[in-house]
Formats: sequence, C-alpha cells, structure tokens
Amino acid sequence: MSASTTTLNPFLSRSAASARWLPMLLFAALVTLWAYNYVVMKQTLQATTPITHLILRTTLGSLTLFGVLLARGRAIRPQRLMQAAQVGLSTTCLYSLSITLALVAGAAGRTSVLVFTMPFWVALLSRWLLAEPFGRRTRQALLAGFVGLMLIVAPWQLHGGVLPMLLAVLAGFFWALGSVLSKRATRCGQLDSLNFSAWQALIGLLPILALWPWADFAHIHWSGSFVLGLLYAGVLSSAVGWLAWLWLLKRLPASTLSFNALVIPLLAVAMAAVQLGEWPLARELAGMLLVGAGIVLIARR
Repeated sequence: MSASTTTLNPFLSRSAASARWLPMLLFAALVTLWAYNYVVMKQTLQATTPITHLILRTTLGSLTLFGVLLARGRAIRPQRLMQAAQVGLSTTCLYSLSITLALVAGAAGRTSVLVFTMPFWVALLSRWLLAEPFGRRTRQALLAGFVGLMLIVAPWQLHGGVLPMLLAVLAGFFWALGSVLSKRATRCGQLDSLNFSAWQALIGLLPILALWPWADFAHIHWSGSFVLGLLYAGVLSSAVGWLAWLWLLKRLPASTLSFNALVIPLLAVAMAAVQLGEWPLARELAGMLLVGAGIVLIARR
C-alpha cells in the first residue's frame, strides 16, 4: 500500500460513514418536522376553515418548489409528466383533501393519526408495484405496528361516526400510493427530484383550486403566529418535507422508510402533550411500545 493511499484511507472512511449516516440524519429531521406539523396544524386551523387552510398551504408549497426550481436555474420543462400527474393527484390532491374532509366531518385530534396506516399500505403496494420483499419479519412488524397504532388512536372511542375514520385511512392510502409511485419513477433512470416535485405539486394543486367557492378568505383571523404556522405547514412541511422524502425514497426501500415513519405519530403525541396538554393514556403508551417493536423488527429484516 502506498503512502498516498494510506493518507487517503481515513478521508475515504469518513466519507463512506457520512454517506451511511446522512439518510438517517435527514430522516430524523423529517420525522421531527412532520410530527410537529400536527401541533401547528391544530393551532392554525382555529384561525380559518379547513378548506381555506388547505388551499393556502398547498399553494404555498407549490410556489415554493417552483421558486426554488427557478432560483437554481433548473429546466422548468416537466420531466415524466404522466408520472408527476399520478403522484400529484394521489399525494398533493387526494391525500390532503382526505385529511381536510375528515376534519370537516368533525374528526379532530387523534383521528388524523389514522393517516399512519400509510406504512401498511406501502408494504402491500410495494410488493405489487415494486416487487420489494415481504417476509415473515415484515408481517410481524405490520401486525405489531397496526395493533399499537389502534391502541394509540382508539377508533372505537372516537366521536363523529365511521366516515371521518375512513377518510383518514383513505388519506394514508393515497400517501402510500404517491410514495410507491414516486419510488417507481426514481427507478426509471435519471430524474430531477426538484423538477418532478414542483410539477407534481402544481398538478395536484389544480383540482384543489376548484374548491375555491367553499373557502372563506374574508374571515381569516390573521396574526403573526397564524402566518408563521402557515409558512411552516406550506413551505417546510409540504415543500421541503416532500423533497426530503423523495430524496430518501431514492436511497431506501419504500416499505422500510414508510414503516419507520410510524415514529411520527409517537412524536406528535409527545409534542401535543407538552405543548397542548394532551397527555397520553396508559393504552396509548402501550401502543407506542408496540409500534416501537414493529420498527425494530422492520429495521432488522
């Protein structure tokens, strides 16, 4: 071994270690960002109607992505427009709309956490659309995670009927579908993630704008906290969060990534307890342990 090779080895080792840890660090930041978004959403929705909030935050997300695209001098012509349309309609439009309708129907609080049936849908869809493995450990993880999530949400105690719960689960399905379709798009050769993200957001926004007659912009209770919360939900959670999610989907299996995202409702419950005073019950804590067990199982498969 030459002296130059010996000198370079520590740098190469550190570079390899950074490459291994970067996705994990980004995922941890994304999980924290999306978990706190539940607290932010709950607070900002008090200042306006859900449909108004939906239009504002999705518009902010789309404008942010296109603004970054233009600022970085990237090509604005869409790449794989059909695939971007599929992802946009499932993720930006139907996912966001389903959550909003669940809130309109009176399903507040923990009902929104039902969206995190998403990893279970991803595991099933990835088997079908991506041919990702679905072994015994994955089935055990799904079972533990599902039982744990049900203990946290306790759908049998929710008020407002079955429809809000179904809408929240449907939101989880659409998020899963969008994630799997995005993963499949990244497998079809070179893809500009920023261009793809901007166009899917714009295409998904167009049907949402059709809800304009049901919005109420005249009676928004404007305040500094509302503006900051809206920027958090629209810019950070929607635009920046989606870019990070797409970047991670390129480097990690969709089923593993989405199942580990189950830590988001756990953090959301903890954050809501600290900031909003919504302390979890004993069964919710038991559910968190089961979800944690599922995460360990899926990580070790």
